[in-house]
Amino acid sequence: MSEAALAARVDAARGLRADLMRIQSERASEDARIFARHELGSILIPVLGEWNERSWEKARRAVNRLARSELEIRAGRPGDGIHLHRLYLSTLHRHSGASRYTETYFESIAPHAALVAVLDGTISGFVCTGFRGKRACYMHGAHLPEARGHYPSDQLFLTMLRCARDAGMSSFDFLPSPAGQGSLSAYKRAWGGSDSPLVVSDLALNPLRARAFTAALRLSNKLSSIRRGLPGG
Repeated sequence: MSEAALAARVDAARGLRADLMRIQSERASEDARIFARHELGSILIPVLGEWNERSWEKARRAVNRLARSELEIRAGRPGDGIHLHRLYLSTLHRHSGASRYTETYFESIAPHAALVAVLDGTISGFVCTGFRGKRACYMHGAHLPEARGHYPSDQLFLTMLRCARDAGMSSFDFLPSPAGQGSLSAYKRAWGGSDSPLVVSDLALNPLRARAFTAALRLSNKLSSIRRGLPGG
């Protein structure tokens, strides 16, 4: 990111009275206000226009199943947010994750970013995609375990990549997977993604508050993980 671009974002963040900015880039930022760096890495299809679903076994199988699938894949609608949020929380519970997004958030983005898989009238899976310029990014995804035999994730990923390619996006970034979920990273690679550098840099606009917030978030995540691991939690 150029100095001018960073300065513009800092000004915008200060206007929102933010204490902390997180900057994603291929290289670590050298700004003196950076107090933490996270080497996360990502998984990327760098030239989406050249991505061919017939070149990848996972995609080929999804194409073959699509014609006989009982799933309906459709765009998100107003009112879907409650179902997306429920699936999101269910997935977090299975992986002992900490919740970061609300039902209101999913309701806001559902008509603009979501694809949903419907089985017998029930939303059984979803993905959310974001576009920035010519870059498409995978944001969220989840499915009902009971629907796994219908391969909702495969149908959703196939449709998601097709839509991004047909919209003229130049690349598709699957973004970092949560720590400890190597199977999710492998799943993304199975669609044609390859490892790509990604560094998240924490920039303090208000150093004391930024560090306090970071420490509180780390503690909250640990406590949430512990609570979810307790019997009945």
